[in-house]
Amino acid sequence: MSDLRLTPIERRGVPGTSRTLSAVTISVDPPPVAPPAADARTVALLRRARERGVTTFDVAGARFPLRAERLIATAFPSPDPELGVIVGRSIESLAEERGPDDDRGWGGSLAIALASSLDQSRRRLAPVPVAIVEWSPGAEGSTTGPEVPGERPRIEGETKPEPLWAIRLSSRTTTLPRDPHPPALFVGEFSLLDDGVAPLFDSPGAVPAASLVARNPFGDGRLDGSRFAGVSTPGGPGQGPVDVRHLHEEFDPILRLGFLTAGRRRTLAQAALWFVLRWPWVVTCVIPLPPPERFEEVLGFAASPPLVDDELDRLNRVK
Repeated sequence: MSDLRLTPIERRGVPGTSRTLSAVTISVDPPPVAPPAADARTVALLRRARERGVTTFDVAGARFPLRAERLIATAFPSPDPELGVIVGRSIESLAEERGPDDDRGWGGSLAIALASSLDQSRRRLAPVPVAIVEWSPGAEGSTTGPEVPGERPRIEGETKPEPLWAIRLSSRTTTLPRDPHPPALFVGEFSLLDDGVAPLFDSPGAVPAASLVARNPFGDGRLDGSRFAGVSTPGGPGQGPVDVRHLHEEFDPILRLGFLTAGRRRTLAQAALWFVLRWPWVVTCVIPLPPPERFEEVLGFAASPPLVDDELDRLNRVK
Protein backbone atom coordinates (compact mmCIF):
# COMPACT_ATOMS: atom_id res chain seq x y z
CA MET A 1 0.00 0.00 0.00
CA SER A 2 1.24 3.51 -0.73
CA ASP A 3 2.67 5.76 1.98
CA LEU A 4 -0.36 7.01 3.85
CA ARG A 5 1.54 9.93 5.36
CA LEU A 6 1.76 11.85 2.10
CA THR A 7 -1.91 12.67 1.54
CA PRO A 8 -3.26 15.48 3.73
CA ILE A 9 -6.94 15.86 4.61
CA GLU A 10 -8.69 18.07 2.05
CA ARG A 11 -10.72 21.15 2.91
CA ARG A 12 -14.29 21.66 1.75
CA GLY A 13 -16.29 24.84 1.39
CA VAL A 14 -19.66 25.34 3.07
CA PRO A 15 -22.10 26.37 0.29
CA GLY A 16 -23.34 29.91 0.63
CA THR A 17 -20.39 30.99 2.77
CA SER A 18 -16.68 31.68 2.51
CA ARG A 19 -15.99 29.14 5.25
CA THR A 20 -14.07 25.91 4.78
CA LEU A 21 -13.90 22.83 6.98
CA SER A 22 -11.54 19.90 6.92
CA ALA A 23 -13.24 16.95 5.22
CA VAL A 24 -12.64 14.96 8.40
CA THR A 25 -13.59 16.40 11.77
CA ILE A 26 -12.13 14.89 14.93
CA SER A 27 -14.51 14.38 17.85
CA VAL A 28 -12.90 15.03 21.22
CA ASP A 29 -14.60 12.96 23.93
CA PRO A 30 -12.44 12.56 27.05
CA PRO A 31 -13.56 10.77 30.22
CA PRO A 32 -14.67 12.91 33.17
CA VAL A 33 -11.37 12.32 34.96
CA ALA A 34 -8.05 11.20 33.50
CA PRO A 35 -4.44 11.19 34.70
CA PRO A 36 -2.24 13.97 33.32
CA ALA A 37 -0.39 11.49 31.11
CA ALA A 38 -3.65 10.49 29.36
CA ASP A 39 -4.60 14.10 28.71
CA ALA A 40 -1.08 14.74 27.40
CA ARG A 41 -1.48 11.84 24.94
CA THR A 42 -4.79 13.27 23.74
CA VAL A 43 -3.23 16.71 23.25
CA ALA A 44 -0.36 15.16 21.30
CA LEU A 45 -2.78 13.27 19.04
CA LEU A 46 -4.82 16.44 18.41
CA ARG A 47 -1.67 18.24 17.32
CA ARG A 48 -0.73 15.30 15.14
CA ALA A 49 -4.19 15.46 13.53
CA ARG A 50 -3.62 19.15 12.79
CA GLU A 51 -0.37 18.26 11.06
CA ARG A 52 -2.34 15.80 8.89
CA GLY A 53 -4.68 18.61 7.79
CA VAL A 54 -7.54 18.33 10.30
CA THR A 55 -8.75 21.83 11.14
CA THR A 56 -12.24 21.12 12.48
CA PHE A 57 -12.84 19.56 15.88
CA ASP A 58 -16.08 18.54 17.56
CA VAL A 59 -17.32 18.65 21.14
CA ALA A 60 -21.05 18.51 20.36
CA GLY A 61 -20.93 14.73 20.70
CA ALA A 62 -18.80 14.73 23.85
CA ARG A 63 -20.11 13.34 27.11
CA PHE A 64 -18.11 16.00 28.96
CA PRO A 65 -17.82 18.92 26.55
CA LEU A 66 -16.21 21.29 29.08
CA ARG A 67 -13.22 18.95 29.44
CA ALA A 68 -13.11 18.47 25.69
CA GLU A 69 -13.04 22.22 25.09
CA ARG A 70 -10.19 22.71 27.55
CA LEU A 71 -8.15 19.94 25.93
CA ILE A 72 -8.55 21.58 22.52
CA ALA A 73 -7.41 24.92 23.96
CA THR A 74 -4.40 23.20 25.51
CA ALA A 75 -3.52 21.55 22.21
CA PHE A 76 -3.72 24.82 20.25
CA PRO A 77 -2.62 27.72 22.47
CA SER A 78 -1.68 29.99 19.55
CA PRO A 79 -4.16 31.59 17.12
CA ASP A 80 -4.70 29.56 13.96
CA PRO A 81 -7.18 31.07 11.48
CA GLU A 82 -7.98 27.68 9.95
CA LEU A 83 -9.11 26.01 13.19
CA GLY A 84 -12.71 25.80 14.35
CA VAL A 85 -14.85 23.79 16.76
CA ILE A 86 -18.38 22.38 16.49
CA VAL A 87 -20.33 22.88 19.73
CA GLY A 88 -23.79 21.55 20.50
CA ARG A 89 -26.73 23.36 22.05
CA SER A 90 -30.41 22.71 22.68
CA ILE A 91 -33.10 24.09 24.95
CA GLU A 92 -32.52 21.11 27.23
CA SER A 93 -28.75 21.65 27.42
CA LEU A 94 -29.21 25.35 28.17
CA ALA A 95 -31.62 24.52 30.99
CA GLU A 96 -29.16 21.99 32.44
CA GLU A 97 -26.37 24.55 32.18
CA ARG A 98 -28.37 27.04 34.16
CA GLY A 99 -29.41 24.62 36.90
CA PRO A 100 -32.37 24.96 39.30
CA ASP A 101 -30.52 27.27 41.71
CA ASP A 102 -29.04 29.60 39.12
CA ASP A 103 -30.20 33.14 39.85
CA ARG A 104 -28.69 34.82 36.80
CA GLY A 105 -32.11 34.98 35.18
CA TRP A 106 -32.74 34.66 31.45
CA GLY A 107 -35.59 37.12 31.44
CA GLY A 108 -37.46 34.59 29.31
CA SER A 109 -34.98 35.13 26.47
CA LEU A 110 -33.54 32.08 24.80
CA ALA A 111 -31.13 34.35 22.92
CA ILE A 112 -29.67 35.65 26.19
CA ALA A 113 -29.20 32.13 27.53
CA LEU A 114 -27.56 30.99 24.31
CA ALA A 115 -25.27 34.01 24.11
CA SER A 116 -24.11 33.43 27.68
CA SER A 117 -23.54 29.72 27.03
CA LEU A 118 -21.53 30.33 23.87
CA ASP A 119 -19.43 32.97 25.62
CA GLN A 120 -18.43 30.36 28.19
CA SER A 121 -17.40 27.94 25.42
CA ARG A 122 -15.40 30.69 23.73
CA ARG A 123 -13.51 31.42 26.94
CA ARG A 124 -12.67 27.75 27.46
CA LEU A 125 -11.65 27.25 23.82
CA ALA A 126 -9.72 30.49 23.32
CA PRO A 127 -7.96 31.15 21.04
CA VAL A 128 -9.74 28.45 18.98
CA PRO A 129 -13.07 29.86 17.68
CA VAL A 130 -16.51 28.30 17.68
CA ALA A 131 -17.08 27.48 14.00
CA ILE A 132 -20.50 25.79 14.11
CA VAL A 133 -23.35 25.67 16.61
CA GLU A 134 -25.20 22.37 16.23
CA TRP A 135 -28.78 23.14 17.30
CA SER A 136 -30.82 20.09 18.29
CA PRO A 137 -34.63 19.97 18.34
CA GLY A 138 -36.52 19.31 21.55
CA ALA A 139 -36.72 15.92 23.17
CA GLU A 140 -39.90 15.07 21.28
CA GLY A 141 -38.54 16.24 17.93
CA SER A 142 -40.95 19.17 17.78
CA THR A 143 -41.01 21.19 14.58
CA THR A 144 -42.69 24.21 16.13
CA GLY A 145 -41.45 26.97 18.35
CA PRO A 146 -37.77 27.83 18.85
CA GLU A 147 -36.58 24.54 17.34
CA VAL A 148 -37.67 25.62 13.87
CA PRO A 149 -34.47 26.66 12.03
CA GLY A 150 -36.01 29.91 10.76
CA GLU A 151 -36.98 30.84 14.33
CA ARG A 152 -33.78 29.88 16.07
CA PRO A 153 -32.47 32.47 18.48
CA ARG A 154 -30.38 35.18 16.87
CA ILE A 155 -27.65 36.64 19.00
CA GLU A 156 -26.96 40.36 19.00
CA GLY A 157 -23.41 41.63 19.14
CA GLU A 158 -21.81 38.41 17.94
CA THR A 159 -18.08 38.53 17.42
CA LYS A 160 -16.96 38.13 13.83
CA PRO A 161 -16.97 35.79 12.15
CA GLU A 162 -20.26 34.57 13.54
CA PRO A 163 -20.52 30.81 13.98
CA LEU A 164 -22.51 28.90 11.40
CA TRP A 165 -25.76 27.24 12.47
CA ALA A 166 -26.37 23.56 11.77
CA ILE A 167 -29.70 21.88 12.51
CA ARG A 168 -29.58 18.33 13.85
CA LEU A 169 -31.76 15.93 11.86
CA SER A 170 -33.66 13.17 13.60
CA SER A 171 -34.24 9.67 12.27
CA ARG A 172 -37.84 10.73 11.56
CA THR A 173 -36.90 13.62 9.27
CA THR A 174 -38.48 13.18 5.83
CA THR A 175 -37.90 16.64 4.36
CA LEU A 176 -35.37 19.34 5.09
CA PRO A 177 -36.80 22.51 6.57
CA ARG A 178 -36.17 25.58 4.44
CA ASP A 179 -34.24 28.06 6.52
CA PRO A 180 -34.58 31.72 5.57
CA HIS A 181 -31.13 32.34 7.07
CA PRO A 182 -28.55 30.57 4.88
CA PRO A 183 -26.49 28.49 4.78
CA ALA A 184 -28.74 25.42 4.81
CA LEU A 185 -26.42 23.35 6.99
CA PHE A 186 -27.60 20.18 8.73
CA VAL A 187 -26.18 17.42 10.91
CA GLY A 188 -27.15 13.77 10.63
CA GLU A 189 -25.92 10.19 10.75
CA PHE A 190 -24.66 8.84 7.44
CA SER A 191 -22.63 5.72 6.67
CA LEU A 192 -22.33 2.62 4.52
CA LEU A 193 -24.80 1.01 6.92
CA ASP A 194 -27.19 3.95 7.20
CA ASP A 195 -27.55 6.15 4.13
CA GLY A 196 -31.14 7.16 4.81
CA VAL A 197 -30.44 10.91 4.67
CA ALA A 198 -29.15 10.75 1.09
CA PRO A 199 -32.57 11.35 -0.56
CA LEU A 200 -32.95 14.53 1.51
CA PHE A 201 -29.93 16.05 -0.23
CA ASP A 202 -29.61 14.11 -3.48
CA SER A 203 -33.02 14.54 -5.11
CA PRO A 204 -34.69 17.01 -7.49
CA GLY A 205 -36.74 18.50 -4.65
CA ALA A 206 -33.83 18.98 -2.26
CA VAL A 207 -33.24 22.34 -0.59
CA PRO A 208 -30.82 24.31 -2.82
CA ALA A 209 -27.20 24.28 -1.62
CA ALA A 210 -28.09 22.21 1.45
CA SER A 211 -25.08 20.50 3.01
CA LEU A 212 -24.44 17.94 5.72
CA VAL A 213 -22.10 17.44 8.63
CA ALA A 214 -22.05 13.63 8.61
CA ARG A 215 -21.94 11.92 11.97
CA ASN A 216 -21.27 8.27 12.78
CA PRO A 217 -19.58 7.31 9.46
CA PHE A 218 -18.23 4.17 11.15
CA GLY A 219 -21.71 2.91 12.04
CA ASP A 220 -21.33 2.75 15.84
CA GLY A 221 -17.87 1.26 15.47
CA ARG A 222 -18.89 -1.62 13.24
CA LEU A 223 -17.04 -0.30 10.18
CA ASP A 224 -13.75 0.46 11.91
CA GLY A 225 -13.90 -2.67 14.08
CA SER A 226 -13.99 -0.88 17.43
CA ARG A 227 -17.52 -2.16 18.11
CA PHE A 228 -16.31 -5.76 18.06
CA ALA A 229 -13.25 -5.37 20.27
CA GLY A 230 -14.86 -7.32 23.11
CA VAL A 231 -17.64 -9.23 21.37
CA SER A 232 -15.80 -12.56 21.25
CA THR A 233 -15.00 -12.56 24.99
CA PRO A 234 -17.47 -13.82 27.61
CA GLY A 235 -19.31 -11.31 29.76
CA GLY A 236 -18.58 -10.73 33.42
CA PRO A 237 -20.14 -12.50 36.39
CA GLY A 238 -23.89 -12.71 36.16
CA GLN A 239 -23.99 -12.13 32.41
CA GLY A 240 -25.47 -14.72 30.12
CA PRO A 241 -23.85 -16.36 27.11
CA VAL A 242 -23.29 -14.48 23.89
CA ASP A 243 -26.53 -14.23 21.89
CA VAL A 244 -25.81 -15.80 18.50
CA ARG A 245 -28.76 -14.04 16.86
CA HIS A 246 -27.45 -10.71 18.10
CA LEU A 247 -23.98 -11.54 16.74
CA HIS A 248 -25.48 -12.26 13.33
CA GLU A 249 -27.34 -8.96 13.39
CA GLU A 250 -24.09 -7.17 14.18
CA PHE A 251 -21.68 -9.05 11.91
CA ASP A 252 -23.68 -10.09 8.85
CA PRO A 253 -24.03 -6.58 7.35
CA ILE A 254 -20.25 -6.19 7.72
CA LEU A 255 -19.51 -9.51 6.05
CA ARG A 256 -21.56 -8.44 3.04
CA LEU A 257 -19.19 -5.49 2.60
CA GLY A 258 -16.10 -7.68 2.42
CA PHE A 259 -15.63 -7.03 -1.30
CA LEU A 260 -14.65 -3.44 -0.46
CA THR A 261 -11.46 -4.70 1.16
CA ALA A 262 -10.60 -7.41 -1.39
CA GLY A 263 -6.90 -7.63 -2.11
CA ARG A 264 -6.19 -5.49 0.95
CA ARG A 265 -6.30 -2.38 -1.20
CA ARG A 266 -8.04 -0.54 1.60
CA THR A 267 -9.45 -1.20 5.04
CA LEU A 268 -13.16 -1.09 5.77
CA ALA A 269 -12.67 2.09 7.80
CA GLN A 270 -11.07 3.72 4.74
CA ALA A 271 -13.90 2.51 2.51
CA ALA A 272 -16.40 3.98 4.98
CA LEU A 273 -14.77 7.41 4.74
CA TRP A 274 -14.56 7.25 0.94
CA PHE A 275 -18.27 6.41 0.78
CA VAL A 276 -19.39 9.30 2.97
CA LEU A 277 -17.10 11.88 1.40
CA ARG A 278 -17.93 10.96 -2.21
CA TRP A 279 -21.18 12.94 -1.85
CA PRO A 280 -20.63 16.60 -2.74
CA TRP A 281 -23.18 17.80 -0.18
CA VAL A 282 -21.14 16.33 2.70
CA VAL A 283 -18.92 19.16 3.96
CA THR A 284 -17.24 17.12 6.70
CA CYS A 285 -17.62 13.81 8.51
CA VAL A 286 -17.08 13.47 12.24
CA ILE A 287 -14.96 10.58 13.50
CA PRO A 288 -13.54 9.66 16.91
CA LEU A 289 -9.93 10.55 17.62
CA PRO A 290 -8.07 7.52 16.22
CA PRO A 291 -5.79 5.60 18.59
CA PRO A 292 -2.06 5.88 17.83
CA GLU A 293 -1.87 2.44 16.24
CA ARG A 294 -4.57 3.32 13.69
CA PHE A 295 -3.84 6.99 13.22
CA GLU A 296 -2.18 6.79 9.82
CA GLU A 297 -4.64 4.20 8.53
CA VAL A 298 -7.66 6.37 9.28
CA LEU A 299 -6.37 9.87 8.58
CA GLY A 300 -4.38 8.57 5.63
CA PHE A 301 -7.47 7.07 3.97
CA ALA A 302 -7.10 9.34 0.92
CA ALA A 303 -3.97 7.42 -0.10
CA SER A 304 -6.09 4.28 -0.52
CA PRO A 305 -8.13 3.69 -3.70
CA PRO A 306 -11.48 5.52 -3.87
CA LEU A 307 -14.63 3.51 -4.47
CA VAL A 308 -15.32 2.80 -8.15
CA ASP A 309 -18.64 2.53 -9.99
CA ASP A 310 -18.69 -1.27 -9.93
CA GLU A 311 -18.28 -1.27 -6.18
CA LEU A 312 -21.00 1.32 -5.74
CA ASP A 313 -23.37 -0.72 -7.91
CA ARG A 314 -22.63 -3.79 -5.84
CA LEU A 315 -23.28 -1.82 -2.66
CA ASN A 316 -26.76 -1.04 -3.91
CA ARG A 317 -27.38 -4.74 -4.48
CA VAL A 318 -26.19 -6.02 -1.10
CA LYS A 319 -28.17 -3.53 1.01
